[in-house]
Amino acid sequence: MKNLSKVVRFDYNRHLPQSAADKTSDLFYILSTLYLAEKTEKNFTKLTLEKTLFVTSQELASKNFSFLNTFFYVNTYGPHNTIIYQYLEELQKADLINVEKNDIYLTPKGLRVMSELTSLASGNKQLIEILLGLEKISQELLEHPSKSIDLTHSIKVVDTTDNKKVKTIEELIKEISPEQRFKEASQFKYIEPQTEERTKKVELPSRIINQLEVAIAKIEEADFEKRENLQS
Repeated sequence: MKNLSKVVRFDYNRHLPQSAADKTSDLFYILSTLYLAEKTEKNFTKLTLEKTLFVTSQELASKNFSFLNTFFYVNTYGPHNTIIYQYLEELQKADLINVEKNDIYLTPKGLRVMSELTSLASGNKQLIEILLGLEKISQELLEHPSKSIDLTHSIKVVDTTDNKKVKTIEELIKEISPEQRFKEASQFKYIEPQTEERTKKVELPSRIINQLEVAIAKIEEADFEKRENLQS
């Protein structure tokens, strides 16, 4: 049980971003996952993207790395969080991604922005390890999409809401009655990757956070040039 993740009741202070920078950090990892998968020439679906983020967070937790601020909860689809879909809408409005039916991919602007941002990761060993983890899992799941269900649903966790019983994600899904109507995401059980005292939360360099926030705000260099011209 020591090395198993656990499911717990919702805690706002632990399971959601606590600052704008925390949220931007999660947006960076979503964009990075899409960017790193470009070489496969296969597009993500929302489901596969979520599974990639979740499985990577689980695997890196076993190496004492923590990087996501938005946690997943168990619903009938498995590990999920509707906030991820809200993030995708925000990134689409910023012209960083396209969402066509089930396919999600970077726009030319998104490719340019992520090329610049990932280059800033050079020399940051922990960040590079996270990106390599995302790349490995994304390539695996894009090549075998059905594997995403097998990987996530077979994970064993400790259910702290039920006398610390060890269950698989699939068993937790089966416990959700079809008649249940959850009005709030906080009614679900949240999955916390197994961590130890030495587990370190990897913080993105402020330069990456700042540049991504500018891109999301759709501020271009031309905008700065126009402002400078007005001031001169």
